[in-house]
Amino acid sequence: MLRAARDFSDRRAELWPDVHVEHLQVHNRGAGWAEVTEGNPWPIGFVWERLRYDWNEDGCLKGTVLDSNIFKPGSTWELRCSAREGGGRESRSQRFATFAASRAELSPHFSHSASHGARSLTIYATS
Repeated sequence: MLRAARDFSDRRAELWPDVHVEHLQVHNRGAGWAEVTEGNPWPIGFVWERLRYDWNEDGCLKGTVLDSNIFKPGSTWELRCSAREGGGRESRSQRFATFAASRAELSPHFSHSASHGARSLTIYATS
């Protein structure tokens, strides 16, 4: 899963259905990091973010928002993968995001609680 998260080729849209290749731009990359702009349509319109992805920590990929039309810079997204006792792997994704738009601007499109300040979303997947 981490290998797929570090794949910024045209194949990225196959691996991550919410990624649209026509809105994917790799600005720079190095050993253990990449700076990428990604965007896709949301119910509120086209959403994009420029992230610095970092995978220097073993078992972890972290994206930090540098610029976006919806998230404030410094918001993060993290994917962690580890071996499970008894075999298989466990993956966990977490997003800590602060919306750049005001609650009034977002409220027609999201619930009140989802448009208020920083939010954390945790997704667990096992295989």
